[in-house]
Amino acid sequence: MSLLHATWLPAVPAGSFAKGKAPSAGLLIWADTWRVAEPVQPGAEAPLHPLGLDLDELATWLDDNHFWSEDLRQASATLTLPSRQQGAKGKKTSDSAAWSGLPMQAGEPLPKEISWWPWQVEGWLLKPGPAATWLNLLPLSGFAEAGLADDLRWWAHLQRWCLSLIARGRWLPDAGEGKATWRPLLNREDDRRRLEDLAGQMPQVVAAASTDPHLACGRPRSNRLFVASLVEKLVDGQLRTAFAPGGEGLDPLLAAWEAGLASHDGKLELDDEDSERLGIASHHWREAVAGKVAPARACLELFTPPEGEELWELRFGLQAEADPSLRVAAGLVWAAGDKPLALGELSLEQPGALLLEGMGRALLAFEPIERGLDAATPEAMQLTPAEAFVLVRTAAAKLRDVGVGVVLPPSLSGGLASRLGLAITAELPEKSRGFTLGESLEWRWDFMIGGVTLTLKDLERLSAKRSPLVQHKGVWIELRPLDLKNAEKFCAAEPPFHLDDALRITGNEGETLQRLPVHAFNSGPRLQAVLEQYHQQKAPDPLPAPPGFAGQLRPYQERGLGWLAFLHRFDQGACLADDMGLGKTIQLLAFIQHLKAEEELKRPVLLVAPTSVLTNWKREAAAFTPDLEVREHYGPRRPNTDAALKKALKGVDLVLTTYGLLQRDSELLEAVDWQGVVIDEAQAIKNHNAKQSMAARDLGRPGRGGKGGSRFRIALTGTPVENRVSELWALMDFLNPKVLGDEPFFRQRYRLPIERYGDMSSLRDLKGRVGPFILRRLKTDKSIISDLPEKVELSEWVGLAPEQKKLYNTTVEQSLDAIARAPLGQKHGQVLALLTKLKQICNHPALALKEDPEAAAQGEAASSFAARSAKVQRLEEILEEVIEAGDRALLFTQFAEWGHLLKAHLERKWRQEVPFLYGNTSKVERQAMVDRFQDDPRGPQLFLLSLKAGGVGLNLTRASHVFHIDRWWNPAVENQATDRAYRIGQQNRVLVHKFITSGSVEERIDRMIKEKSKLAEEIVGSGEDWLGGLEMGQLKELVALTDE
Repeated sequence: MSLLHATWLPAVPAGSFAKGKAPSAGLLIWADTWRVAEPVQPGAEAPLHPLGLDLDELATWLDDNHFWSEDLRQASATLTLPSRQQGAKGKKTSDSAAWSGLPMQAGEPLPKEISWWPWQVEGWLLKPGPAATWLNLLPLSGFAEAGLADDLRWWAHLQRWCLSLIARGRWLPDAGEGKATWRPLLNREDDRRRLEDLAGQMPQVVAAASTDPHLACGRPRSNRLFVASLVEKLVDGQLRTAFAPGGEGLDPLLAAWEAGLASHDGKLELDDEDSERLGIASHHWREAVAGKVAPARACLELFTPPEGEELWELRFGLQAEADPSLRVAAGLVWAAGDKPLALGELSLEQPGALLLEGMGRALLAFEPIERGLDAATPEAMQLTPAEAFVLVRTAAAKLRDVGVGVVLPPSLSGGLASRLGLAITAELPEKSRGFTLGESLEWRWDFMIGGVTLTLKDLERLSAKRSPLVQHKGVWIELRPLDLKNAEKFCAAEPPFHLDDALRITGNEGETLQRLPVHAFNSGPRLQAVLEQYHQQKAPDPLPAPPGFAGQLRPYQERGLGWLAFLHRFDQGACLADDMGLGKTIQLLAFIQHLKAEEELKRPVLLVAPTSVLTNWKREAAAFTPDLEVREHYGPRRPNTDAALKKALKGVDLVLTTYGLLQRDSELLEAVDWQGVVIDEAQAIKNHNAKQSMAARDLGRPGRGGKGGSRFRIALTGTPVENRVSELWALMDFLNPKVLGDEPFFRQRYRLPIERYGDMSSLRDLKGRVGPFILRRLKTDKSIISDLPEKVELSEWVGLAPEQKKLYNTTVEQSLDAIARAPLGQKHGQVLALLTKLKQICNHPALALKEDPEAAAQGEAASSFAARSAKVQRLEEILEEVIEAGDRALLFTQFAEWGHLLKAHLERKWRQEVPFLYGNTSKVERQAMVDRFQDDPRGPQLFLLSLKAGGVGLNLTRASHVFHIDRWWNPAVENQATDRAYRIGQQNRVLVHKFITSGSVEERIDRMIKEKSKLAEEIVGSGEDWLGGLEMGQLKELVALTDE
């Protein structure tokens, strides 16, 4: 898969455009792809990028993906890119050897050391105007799927900002050096912050270009002046294209300026004298309005009056743009004269001129400044209380908008802190264990303004002074007209203060109590311990495996059990989102057993899961929690009346059902007083409008508990839910409905800003709100790795779909009759044929019926393909997590026909290539498949292999999952296949998934092999031949389908 990039060329290489029409800069569009390439050793000139697309390949890609533009022109450039040192195959390397290697690609694992080397790339270049139009085509999400690199996401945000500047009129025409240009105004505070953010986030590749092909490179650096220059070019290009001169009877100077602003090159048709006059006039006009984009700006710092005095002091100076905490007083500026002045690491040229220019703009926003400019070298001035109040309330914002920094005393610095609010101190009552969110806390409060506490009497006394700025406890604060009235209203209400108030206030910034913001919150030691655990600042105490649990919990699982129990105490829903293979099932069963051991399990718990995993839940519960009474609500014999269900649930601890039945039997299930509701594979409720999602959320409502109290809610999922914004609301509405509000609010506040506009602040706020209720540990976490073995084997138990059951029983019945009547010499072959056919049925009816792979994966049949096989349904659920996590997987089967069927289905399902290596694969194709899977950072995530062709001789350590879809009843052969991934060079834990169809021949032979493990090698050393010698009684017992 190719990946598109964009790099800014500060100067266009010769020959890229027709003579006399070359722009001064442009956007180079280029792409890289993965291919087998030998390491390159640079010579005198930078080598050609070995993984870059050539011009024809790139043009085809752009056209196919609707990104082609007639304004594109061919170009080449030298880019300094991160590179991986690598020696050529078959050659020894030494420390003194010359560097050789390859440029790195997005998604490639980072080496210990990254080198930066120049590479020549071919691409297509756009002038600034057409470049802006082209950038408008880019989406703000779905970049990886569209083959767009992250640097294009940055370019898309930059262009959206340019459009915002144009729409808001934040631009002016300019003239200088014989050219007319359109320049953006970046002097407003929000635009300055946007500039800093984009400069800090700028990918290195944006500024990696040089037009010199010789071997010389330097690591590109993020730079606010560079980003400002990009904005200037893009804004100028768009305004130049749209502007049409229309003035009649203008002064010749202005007419020439208009013509230059509309021309493609901006050239002014004026003589040198007129050109200089126009340049000086436009320069003064622009700087008076907007100032310069310089490393520093003029700054005004306000100081409160000394005790007993009224006048406020306003001091002048310079302030660093990038770090406002760096300031230098005006006295030092004037002392420097014409010499450069150091400000932190910055060197300021002509600091005096910079300060005077800034003070001139300050005068436009705050008239009293005029008095301070009487001196030749002004350093400070005095303000009256009224002038100081104007500066604090209104002028400070205006000054910042014209590019002048303002530093106010902390208590007057504006924002929420300077408003009337509360300072609260709270503690849990001594007898409380902090178990209930609604319980009252011991608390006391004071009013607070600007960091200073006040009582109601203080406010009455200060309000009597009738001054907006007053001094209290040695600190100056601002009083607003309604402060006293709001304080009296709060005192009259005498509101209670509960534990859930404390959790809410400490969980999010800007929370209020009775409409007053909480500025300070102090908790006593007992309450602090609860808050730290709730907000995951301190992990809840781990819980050991409870009595009655037949197994051992790993340390991270004990922590997970403690976390579930902790949230249960507060009646808060919990989402256990651990990575696949970390034992979510075990932790949930341990939690229910914990409730039973503590005699807290008074009513049954309902667990809703996909049909494909019901068998797995039943078996795991029988193995690990034999004391739990488990019942399935499934199948045609399930209770269908309230009385029958009530009778069936007597003495039952855990009820298992499916999402389909949750919707179908909703009235029946809602009538039961469940102690808790658990949903497995919680992504099944992601569509909040789907009926099964609404049924699950209705059943889990916190207030739905009957006489026994409210019901707990737990969701289990292996997908990184915090990254799936659109699906998060339904999940949280099931767990804790109040956290994200109703769906329209969520859509406007979070979903649209994040998904449509890439708003990172909204994403941070969203993660902060849901974070306490989601526990996700990864196999790569350091705290987890030490707890896990190198290889984790998982038995994936599945049932049979109705079509599979019918076909299985029919095949057994017909085949046993035929085998009983067959001559002795033919029985052996017929037994093996029967076993093969049954294994094929367990995979999918289409395999046993020899359906055409293309027909099975096309049209209407594709939607029902998975529904015909429980094994495929479960495989899809697990692969969904694998793909979502960015992992890679090997899928082994012993049937080539099944490989073709599965390949067609998986490619259609996930719209990505799934290579299939089997006996007919040529040597060249085989190596190409292996190289792509192993080395291409954007290569296929799934790799299908036949057990015989792919089980030996391959190194596939990029995979962290191995699936044995059908079982080869020789453990040695399966282990050999597993070792394609689990071998030297593997840096991840390997999860081995072995599919077993419950109640079928697969289960029985799996059990036989385990029971006879000591004799396994002797028994199965010859493959499956030993099964051919079974007697009829043994054979019937082996193949008969049971309802386990």
